[in-house]
Amino acid sequence: MIAPVRQRNPERSRERILAAAADEFSERGFAGARVEAIARRAGLNKQLISHHFGGKQALYEAVLKARRTQAGGGMAEAPGSLPEALAWFYEKVRRDPSWLRLLLWEALDAADDVPGRVELDERRRRYADRVAWVEAEQAAGRLPTGLAPDLLLLSLLGAATYPLLLPHVCRLVTGEAPDTEACARRFERHLTDLAATLAVPSDR
Repeated sequence: MIAPVRQRNPERSRERILAAAADEFSERGFAGARVEAIARRAGLNKQLISHHFGGKQALYEAVLKARRTQAGGGMAEAPGSLPEALAWFYEKVRRDPSWLRLLLWEALDAADDVPGRVELDERRRRYADRVAWVEAEQAAGRLPTGLAPDLLLLSLLGAATYPLLLPHVCRLVTGEAPDTEACARRFERHLTDLAATLAVPSDR
């Protein structure tokens, strides 16, 4: 445990609070997280959280915003083309389990007034970009054109992330934990092969 310290570098203190809050919220969700616990994780005084963020709800929203805008956060990067893109999606999620847990907690706290349901327009734009990516892959013959691109996106994301969303089911079905390197490499090869089968034959 890091001993509490006085604030000397405001930006560094803010970064430490955000990192500690991301860990706390990903483990306990918004309702279960405690500001005192976040302060202990950060090794800073609780008052600094109020100073920088104003309170728990604003801190939660700041954590989600920071995770979405950082490199790779919220799948901000372009996925590339199929058949490799599905394995790319899987690897992004596998390498960032705390982000996945944050999204799961947000889904569990499904009321309309849940803190953190912020920047919805920005999130819709990002998913619209993903739907446009599916349409481009369809136009290139790497995905079937007879399927609705928005629903196809959901299907592809589901295929790429299901073992990580429900790791106990993955262990029951395969006998392997999805976060191990052996299982990851095997599943990535499967996703690449699966995506290759979706390509439209060039002679059609």
